[in-house]
Amino acid sequence: MTGGDAARDLLAEALGLAPGEVGEATALESCEAWDSLAHFRIVTALEARLGRSLDPMEIVGLRGFADVAKLLG
Repeated sequence: MTGGDAARDLLAEALGLAPGEVGEATALESCEAWDSLAHFRIVTALEARLGRSLDPMEIVGLRGFADVAKLLG
C-alpha cells in the first residue's frame, strides 16, 4: 500500500467518509468533516499506524492529505 493509499484509507475512516470522497484536495480548511474531534482521530490513527507518538509540530502540521501521506511515506 502506498502512502497515498494509506492516507486515503486513514482519512476516510477518521472523517467518516467513503474512500472515494478523500483525495489530494482533502484538507482541514475545505472539509467540513475535519473538525477538532476528527483531527484527534487522525492523530490517534497515525500514532497507532506508526507505532510512535507524533510530536507537537507534526500534530499542528497536519493540514491535509499530503501531510498525512508524507508521514505514512
